[in-house]
Amino acid sequence: MVSVIFCGFGGSQDKRVFAKTGDVLLRVAQSNGVSIPSDCKDGMCGSCVVRVEDIATDELLASTTEDYSSKGQAVYMDDKELETLMSVGAISKKEAEIAQQFNRPTPVRLACQCAVKQTSILVKPFN
Repeated sequence: MVSVIFCGFGGSQDKRVFAKTGDVLLRVAQSNGVSIPSDCKDGMCGSCVVRVEDIATDELLASTTEDYSSKGQAVYMDDKELETLMSVGAISKKEAEIAQQFNRPTPVRLACQCAVKQTSILVKPFN
């Protein structure tokens, strides 16, 4: 089980929950009473954008840094998710290119497309 900490969602929605590796972040939130807007649940609308931080990694690289870190966990992000994040202004084209080239996650994700990995994460609202 992996620790998922929701912070900044307000009141009783700020909590620590546990999820299985591979669970979709939006489903983890909804099944634990955390409200994340989700209009399409398919990665097309961008309403479920959240900030995701890997709290188990000692060294975080900026999403605009092209250096490869062997400490970082490789994360594949689908083109659809990257395009949606760019269209809503959550990431730049440069950040999307780096995410594709180095399999590095962006600092924001679509909750409906983000699978929980093997490390604990902190999830915050995008705005």
